[in-house]
Amino acid sequence: MIAGLPMYDWPERRAGTDALWARLRDALRAAGFDAPDALTRTNDPRNLWLSDELLLGETCSYPLETILAGKVRYVATPVHDAAGCGQGTYHSVLVAPGDGADAPPPPDSGAKLPDRLGATLAANEPGSMSGYIALARDCERAERDMPADIVWTGSHRASIRAVAAGRADIAAIDCVTWRIARTHEPAAAELHVVGWTAERPGLPLITNNAMTDTDIAQLREAVATVMPVVVLDPPTEC
Repeated sequence: MIAGLPMYDWPERRAGTDALWARLRDALRAAGFDAPDALTRTNDPRNLWLSDELLLGETCSYPLETILAGKVRYVATPVHDAAGCGQGTYHSVLVAPGDGADAPPPPDSGAKLPDRLGATLAANEPGSMSGYIALARDCERAERDMPADIVWTGSHRASIRAVAAGRADIAAIDCVTWRIARTHEPAAAELHVVGWTAERPGLPLITNNAMTDTDIAQLREAVATVMPVVVLDPPTEC
């Protein structure tokens, strides 16, 4: 079996990710699962997500809603404590250049869009809920125009750098990644929060599609002994 936790696995955090996996591995083995010694790290997480050997993986809600639908099974959603997170949910921050005061998170599940989004958006990839789709859906609901131009960067970290370098006016970054960036990415110090997207389901934990309902229940129980999780119904926006 294999496992991967790729979504917040920045190089500076890999020791912590490995330590988390060690605790999860031991809990899963105690529950009778053949948990691997170490995490699988790959440049293309789809190889991990779609593996028949996947015991536990971490994905985004949009792939689970689309390319992974019917091909994997949902386990649970971790609960994070970053500003903008709820019980298995998150908002994305909208960041722009400058050292102004950060806009506080919305008091409810709605979006808090700034008056101006600028002409160019830096976004990690078209299939990212937190970096692109959430903002696009919020703009559509608010009858607002998206920025006319998009710089596709490949990662949230690269989007932060693109805005700081003046290549884009704004970026949407999930609030957990933004907290990480403020610790590990110098370019984040050149930006401030100007708005927030609406609340979305957090990054789900998944397993391979052959797992039975009994397996899923045991996976959930084991994971919950290590980290706070909730079971969302549904675990995606749609």
